[in-house]
Amino acid sequence: MDITQKLISSVMSRTMCTVGVEQGAAEALALMQAKSVSSVLVTDDGLVLGIITERDVVRAWRRLGTLSAFSCADLMQSPVVSVGPQTRCLDAYHLMMSRGIRHLAVTDPNGRPLGMASEGDVMRNFGLEYYMNFKDVQSVMSTDFPRLAPTAPLAEALGQMADLRQSCVVVVDAAGKPTGMVTERDAVRLCRSDVSAEKVTVGEVMHFPVITVKPRRRLHTAVKAMEDKRIRRLVVVDDKGVAVGLLTHHEIARGLEGDYARYLQEIVELQARSIEASKEAIDEKLLLANILRSVRGTAVLASDLDYRISYATPSVAEVLGLDVRQVGGTDIRDTLRGTGWQEVTAQLSHDAISGGPRLYRVTTDYGPTEFQVSVLLNAQNDPQGYLVMAQRG
Repeated sequence: MDITQKLISSVMSRTMCTVGVEQGAAEALALMQAKSVSSVLVTDDGLVLGIITERDVVRAWRRLGTLSAFSCADLMQSPVVSVGPQTRCLDAYHLMMSRGIRHLAVTDPNGRPLGMASEGDVMRNFGLEYYMNFKDVQSVMSTDFPRLAPTAPLAEALGQMADLRQSCVVVVDAAGKPTGMVTERDAVRLCRSDVSAEKVTVGEVMHFPVITVKPRRRLHTAVKAMEDKRIRRLVVVDDKGVAVGLLTHHEIARGLEGDYARYLQEIVELQARSIEASKEAIDEKLLLANILRSVRGTAVLASDLDYRISYATPSVAEVLGLDVRQVGGTDIRDTLRGTGWQEVTAQLSHDAISGGPRLYRVTTDYGPTEFQVSVLLNAQNDPQGYLVMAQRG
């Protein structure tokens, strides 16, 4: 099946590693190392309170120097970004991209975890047709990646990974050829061993040899090599062996954003055929452009100036309990009032939001929800309708 049609429940990992909120951070690190996982959920009485990822460990170790005295509550990120099991993989991946995260919790309506989904989980379910969109490794690799000499302190590697939001640092010799690598997973291991990041060099703690690939290699063969070797990254080298790029799950999956745009366009076209034309119909290209600039993985509703809904994303079902097939052409104010937003008429008006987007926190039937409302403008900055984005807060 095409990845754009798959549900996140079909690709998520149902094996979850969890720790208690009062447990020590060292216990979380030990679990991550023992299970070779990139994240653990912090739970209390079965409910998800936070998440600790390898990236969190790198940031905390860099900032605090040692984690031995801290608890999981000190280390975790909260709240955890989550989706329901019926979320499409494409929507889930776009949510990760827009939030700059690599993990999503998949939860039931009561907030209890059903599984975890990462970039790697999504990527491993790509069909061959996805890779045919790209000629070779060069077409997706990142050329902006951290490189350090073997004599650089480990603390510098932690800093570069944290500042550049990269999962590794490539260690190179004077000629620029890769001699080793330090990854976030290495950081978990080293932090647990109470290594001094200031006193050891990357050359002393790096792992090697480095698995490399040439820029012209077919992407699907490079991905197969990663899967066969059970690794998450390849260093791309030129004919002289110099490191010129980095290929990770993130670069491979990033092309899904193009699929997401096409996916939105298909929805717009489908709904445009089924919704009765309003007085001032919203141009599909204009609508799509505004959505792609503004969407943050949340439910999206758009209406014309008469408040008639002309567009809705499938996620309105999960976030607001609305049937996307039924909302087209209805008054957006009545529809949102039906979710529990009683003040919507006054707050979703041209006078209220003419000065720019406004953010409202509302207790809906689905719990606390954040609504961002704005005027939908055309290229001449003339109002064409209203845009509402909703996210459970």
